[in-house]
Amino acid sequence: MAMSNPSQPEASGPPSRRRTPLARLRLLSQVAFLLLFLFLLVRTDARDNALRWPVRFFLEADPFVALSNALATHALYRGLLWSLAVLIPTFFLGRFFCGWICPLGTLHHVFGGVRSGWKRGHARIDSNRYRPWQTFKYYLLLALLAAAVFGSTIGGIMDPISLAVRSLGLSILPALNYAINAALAPLGSSPVHGLRLTGTGLHLLFSQLVLSFRQPHFRQAFFLGLLFLTVLALNLRITRFWCRALCPLGALLGLCSRWSVLGLEKGARDCRDCNRCLLHCQGGDDPIPGARWRKAECHLCMNCIADCPEGGLRFRFFPPPADTVEGVNLGRRQALTGLAAGVAALPLLRSGTGLGVDDNTRLIRPPGSLEETDFLARCIRCGECMKVCPNNALHPAWQEAGLEGLWTPVLVPRIGYCEPTCTLCGQVCPTGAIRAFTEREKAWLAADAKPIRLGTAFYDRGRCLPWSMATECIVCEEWCPTSPKAIYLLPAEVMDSAGAAQQVRQPWLDPERCVGCGACEFACPVRGRPAVYVSSIGESRSVNNQLVLSRQKPASVLLPESGEVAGWTQTRPTRAFEAANLWQYVDGDADRYVHAGVRRTLTADYSYRGEIDATLDVYVMSGPDGARRIMESESSAGSRDIALADAGRLYAQTLTFRKGACFVRLVAYQAAPQTERALIELARGVEQKLR
Repeated sequence: MAMSNPSQPEASGPPSRRRTPLARLRLLSQVAFLLLFLFLLVRTDARDNALRWPVRFFLEADPFVALSNALATHALYRGLLWSLAVLIPTFFLGRFFCGWICPLGTLHHVFGGVRSGWKRGHARIDSNRYRPWQTFKYYLLLALLAAAVFGSTIGGIMDPISLAVRSLGLSILPALNYAINAALAPLGSSPVHGLRLTGTGLHLLFSQLVLSFRQPHFRQAFFLGLLFLTVLALNLRITRFWCRALCPLGALLGLCSRWSVLGLEKGARDCRDCNRCLLHCQGGDDPIPGARWRKAECHLCMNCIADCPEGGLRFRFFPPPADTVEGVNLGRRQALTGLAAGVAALPLLRSGTGLGVDDNTRLIRPPGSLEETDFLARCIRCGECMKVCPNNALHPAWQEAGLEGLWTPVLVPRIGYCEPTCTLCGQVCPTGAIRAFTEREKAWLAADAKPIRLGTAFYDRGRCLPWSMATECIVCEEWCPTSPKAIYLLPAEVMDSAGAAQQVRQPWLDPERCVGCGACEFACPVRGRPAVYVSSIGESRSVNNQLVLSRQKPASVLLPESGEVAGWTQTRPTRAFEAANLWQYVDGDADRYVHAGVRRTLTADYSYRGEIDATLDVYVMSGPDGARRIMESESSAGSRDIALADAGRLYAQTLTFRKGACFVRLVAYQAAPQTERALIELARGVEQKLR
């Protein structure tokens, strides 16, 4: 379409704008949701050991997070169903989330407004026309979803809600916290009573609004903040560049908006080619008459309606389709390239030595974290767990977890330790990478329960004061929180430099009691490299990352032999299957077990007094979480819970239970009065063997 005079809007001063009711409502919605997002982000703070606010709300309502999680795990984690509240209306209304709700989109809108005040005339209008490079976000979306299909949610790095939470929570808010405290400190210490009172009052006010209960520090905070500010600064060049070219969530919503019934109707007869509808266009969707309006790019910002002096534009349901590009025109080669990039990315990322081959022993995950492969299939790098940690112990990974694990949470004991009674990281995780757990399940202060272990502490005796310098020091033993303590002291007689005998107490560590909380390393008074340090070795989530790997138990140790359980006789030799060939036994359902982390499967047939035939299957998983996941995936219809091992369930002729890392199923083939009792007796025999 020919533009009669690109700079016409500026010829007679700034153009007037008509604030339509919809435009006012959109502005109100943007402000309200941005304030809600910031409020919940600030409330993700460990002021007490419970979160009273739904701080996961925006992440759980994110359709890209939900879809990536579902593709990577073949399931949808609890609260992610809230994403349907955004996804379903998109099929009818278009990308309303981008223009009305998205907090990062609102920030882009604000910065884009600053830029609009700088650029005038033709350059300002021309930059808001549709450009072919806006399709890049769709190819990026295909690549990230392809990677999710193969078990990695690395797309969380690019997700806009994760980006906003991570950048603001780990960089911008800590910087603001430091700046406010630094500004109020002189007032609080002023000799003038009025100034001192003012400083105290302001500090009290800000502590209720934005200040954390303690100054947080995060690794890579400057880098994360710089990236975030760069993303916002791009708006000074092109309005909402991130939303137009890079946002995978926007791309997903754009694809879904193809079927929306709300669209733009253009009154070409009233148009004078002033092009004012492009002045504040947020999506680059070509609302000008004469060009085809691109539905998938429109953010429903309503700016084109407000800027049109003739009132020739309006949104309505079922508009004439002649001037509308309904869908996204993606090149076949480019789409296949995007998919291929996502498929190839995961093998390339995992072909290094980081995952299971040469583990970084300082890769200490938060309590409740899944086994590493499952963890990377769920973690979206949002930073919620890091922000909520009361001791500032969790930080974004850099090299510890390889490139695939970039910005996932790791425990850094030298900065902070894991609080024994804290369960907050499991409460705020939106995707289940850190499962929800209770203080009782954590069991760091209970002597009669099996605790969640993060790793094991080790001593560097060459740096330990009692061991190498004949100097009394019991700090690590005092800080050890376990009951009974994992660190204990033994008296020893050592010689000082003058040859005189000195009595000191030297620390020793019981690896069976150590949970890897990091309190000893945090408190160690030796500066620089501490004399005691925590390694991930011995963590509960992995059966392989142990101090000493136990040999694989033979089948006879796990399955009862004939006569061990009264009345039961083994009628067929035990067969064993590894994860790679499990399909030979569980044809059609093996993927469910492999995805849950099965390591080995044992099966045998039994007979009860020649009257009841049964099959016993024992699935040895990578950890207790895998056994729990398999049991929870089984239908509970027609069953009742029984007190057996960690959890048991009894059906008419089937009994299942889990114990530690093992999931057990017994199936009887005859229904008889004694079937139920006989199955329970065999199950208790198996439970005894699994100890």
